[in-house]
Amino acid sequence: MKGICQNVLWFLLLASTVSAAPTKFERRSFKVERRRIASTGGPNGVSALGKAYRKYGWTVPETFGNKVQTPQVLAKGDDGEHGEVVVTPEESDASFLSPIKVGGQTLMMNFDTGSSDLWVFNTKLQPQQTQGHAVYDPSKSNTFKELKGSTFKISYGDSSGAAGIVGIDIVDVGGAKVENQAVELATSITDSFAEDVNSDGLVGLGFGTINTVKPQKQQTFFENVQASLDKPVFTANLRHAEVGSYEFGRIDATQFKGSLTYTPVDTSQGFWQIESKSFAIGDGPKQTNPNASPAIMDTGTSLILADDAVVRSYWRQVEGAQMDNEGVTFPCDAQLPDFHIALGPNYMATVPGELMNFQRVGRGVCFGGMQSNMGQPLQIYGDVLFKSQFVVFDGGNTAMGFAPHNFD
Repeated sequence: MKGICQNVLWFLLLASTVSAAPTKFERRSFKVERRRIASTGGPNGVSALGKAYRKYGWTVPETFGNKVQTPQVLAKGDDGEHGEVVVTPEESDASFLSPIKVGGQTLMMNFDTGSSDLWVFNTKLQPQQTQGHAVYDPSKSNTFKELKGSTFKISYGDSSGAAGIVGIDIVDVGGAKVENQAVELATSITDSFAEDVNSDGLVGLGFGTINTVKPQKQQTFFENVQASLDKPVFTANLRHAEVGSYEFGRIDATQFKGSLTYTPVDTSQGFWQIESKSFAIGDGPKQTNPNASPAIMDTGTSLILADDAVVRSYWRQVEGAQMDNEGVTFPCDAQLPDFHIALGPNYMATVPGELMNFQRVGRGVCFGGMQSNMGQPLQIYGDVLFKSQFVVFDGGNTAMGFAPHNFD
């Protein structure tokens, strides 16, 4: 009898452990594709810049949104088992969106390596806050379970943010399903979060140490699915105005030129953070950034936000470029030199000059794809850089790999 009780107790313990873990698969890989479609609501350059400042808690200039009349002039003159999902770039490739399923319901999500929360627009928000969005309805999911007592709160430096409750459900990305994935349901949200009607939420792919769920932080989708992958990696193959992809568990060597160069990642702040201490402009010599801030590789940010010394050095080479409190602008007919930036100590990425033009803002004026980090202690390398590089996020070795895109 004692042996039977022990066996029953062991079975119950095992069952409770399995129910709290993500679904396990035979090791494999899966792809999340994206293609370009028309967009009517993509953010402009100023709003993209403001969004990045808010995300990292940086002060947004008071004059943002009001054109300054006296700008500063910078210069004159595997096994074959792959799931696929469309990833859509918004206007100006401002962000790249992917349909995923949460409890069987399809949402257009932003894959964001600069955060670690998976949160969604849902039916617990006021109707006026969800206009234009697909919303997740937990009452229509047979697999949703609320984590009683758990809450989340994303708070930005300008008091914007989102907060709400937390549950678990099946999350399906490209055919790979994770059971019991933490899903954060906003119950309150600021207007700035609801502005972008193209996106229905975020899939955070940073490190779980910066997840905002309390009382216990939750693991990201990548952390949960990582053990089931052929390789503990995912790749970002984002391209300008054409099909690209995220791929989990596999590195597709046909998508880049030459060999990958790897650099270690500093995870102390919860980001995919690397050193970036030098740069070059056009055919000019390599320059050192003497007080270089570390750089975060962030697919959830549209622009490159670099140290002021780097920004000024580049835009001084562009005739007519101007800097004011709304960012760097330049004449659209100006010739933009290529921008070369160090990603780690042994690799220089080249961003073609044409990608340094983020957006035409009107009257022959364009908005720069690289803007100042306003003296903050971090550089943020967003999609302007990603559109020129094949990037590997290596969770197994806590490293990142880089190579130029293969456009053949």
